[in-house]
Amino acid sequence: MIAFGIMQLISLGSAGQMTMPDHVCIGQTRKYYVIPGQDAGSTFTWWIDGNFVPGINTNEFVHSWNYPGTWLLEVQETSANGCPGPKLSGLVFVNPPPEIQVSVSDTVICDGESIAFSVQDPSSLIWGNWIYDLIVEPDAGITGNTISSTYTSPADLNETLFNNDIALHKVVYMFMPGFLTDEGVKVCSGREVKITVWIYPEFRCKKVFPEIPNAFSPNGDGINDVWNITGKESFPDIEVTVYNRWGQAVWKSVVGYPVPWDGRSKGKALPVDSYHYYIVLHNGTRAIIGNVTVVR
Repeated sequence: MIAFGIMQLISLGSAGQMTMPDHVCIGQTRKYYVIPGQDAGSTFTWWIDGNFVPGINTNEFVHSWNYPGTWLLEVQETSANGCPGPKLSGLVFVNPPPEIQVSVSDTVICDGESIAFSVQDPSSLIWGNWIYDLIVEPDAGITGNTISSTYTSPADLNETLFNNDIALHKVVYMFMPGFLTDEGVKVCSGREVKITVWIYPEFRCKKVFPEIPNAFSPNGDGINDVWNITGKESFPDIEVTVYNRWGQAVWKSVVGYPVPWDGRSKGKALPVDSYHYYIVLHNGTRAIIGNVTVVR
C-alpha cells in the first residue's frame, strides 16, 4: 500500500516551503516533490495540464514556468510491483511579467516649466497586486521634483522643476514595477522604465538678444565713453573681438564681457573709424557680426 503523499514545493534559492497551490512569476524555476510511500523502489509520473512529462520518474520535479496562466500539476506514485497510488494534484498560478507604461520619454524643459507623467498598468494579473517603486534622483541644484516612493496603483505626476544653477542639470525618474503578495511582500520585479528630464537654467530659456550699439564716443565726457552691450548678463559665456578695417584684431574681451571696450588697443586710443566686431555667445547660436563706429 502506498502512503498518501503531500505535494510540497520549494522555490530554488528559498529556505522556505509551502503546500500547493503555488504562485509563480513567469520565468521562475520551482522544485516540487512528494513524500513517497514506505515501500522502496517506487517510481513517479508527472503531468502538466494532463500532458505527460517525460524523463522524470522520481519524487522530485524541477520546472521553469515560461508561460503565464493557471496550470494543473499532477503526480502519481507507482510501487515496485506496479501498484499505482492515487493522483496528487495542485494548481500553479503563473503571472505574466510585471510591466509599466509611462507617457513621457527623455526630454528637455526650461527652468520653471512643468512636465506631466501618465502612468498605466498594462499587466493582466492572475494573482497578487500590481505595485511599482518610483526612484527619483535629481542633480544638485534642482528643486520641485517629487520624492522617491512606492505606489500600489497608477499615480500620474505633474512636476514643476527649477534649475537653480547656471549649467544644464537633470532629474532621473526610475519606474520599477512588481507584484505584491497577499502577505505584503514585493516579488517579481519587471523591466525598469527610466526617464531623464533635463532642465535648462533660466537665462538659456529667455528669448533675449544682446542690444549692440553701432557707435560710441570715448572722449572722456562721461557719456557713451564705453561700448556697452545691453543684455550681456543673459549670456555669461559671451566673448567679443574687435577688428580694424584691415582685419587685424585690435581688442578682445574676456569671457562674459565684464569690462566694456573703451576704444583702445593695448592702452592706446584708436582713431575715429568704423570697426568690425565678432561676438560669440557660446549658446549654440551663430556668431554675431557687425560694425561699430568710434567717434570723438
